[in-house]
Amino acid sequence: GNSIAPGGYVWIFPKGDKTANVGIGIGGDRCKPGNRPIDYLNRFVAKNFPNGKTIELIAGGVSICQPLSCTVANGLMIVGDAARVSDPLTGGGIYAALYTGKLAGEVGSKALEQGNTTTQALMPYDETWRASYLGKALERNYQIKEVFVKLNDDDLNAIVHSVSKMNLSDFNTLNLIKNIIAANPKLAIKLGKAGLKTLLDSF
Repeated sequence: GNSIAPGGYVWIFPKGDKTANVGIGIGGDRCKPGNRPIDYLNRFVAKNFPNGKTIELIAGGVSICQPLSCTVANGLMIVGDAARVSDPLTGGGIYAALYTGKLAGEVGSKALEQGNTTTQALMPYDETWRASYLGKALERNYQIKEVFVKLNDDDLNAIVHSVSKMNLSDFNTLNLIKNIIAANPKLAIKLGKAGLKTLLDSF
């Protein structure tokens, strides 16, 4: 919600032995004095774990914008978070980093064997990841994110309540979005106006 994690979400991952990873991600445009990520996190922890104690604090940034317009240049391929291929909707980046890293290794190895590491020789890397399921999913999720960050708390609460009734046996981001849309006609209209129906149906 906009009062707890504006433009993002908060999480609790139990780790056993009365410990948990408690974290938050918020939109960079929502930060201001007194409402920085650490401020939101401290308020959340104080409310939900009043007797809790911080063991370790880790901070960082994740790109939730569109990928770089080109991820190759002469003698250079950019992968993972550096290429801004993290998921704009979830902030996840491990799969994207592994996929683009492996692909860059394959294309780079071939380029080195041929003694040609020009932009043109490395372009198959850029073209392949953009045409892949990953590339299409990043574009889809960016557009969905742009709709979601404008929702009010009533809309967000309706989404959460509809998700609680989902069958999670076949859980992935695409199924989650499709189930949310099916259960929330108002959201379907907003996504339709954003031109996302055709994009979702293509997956």
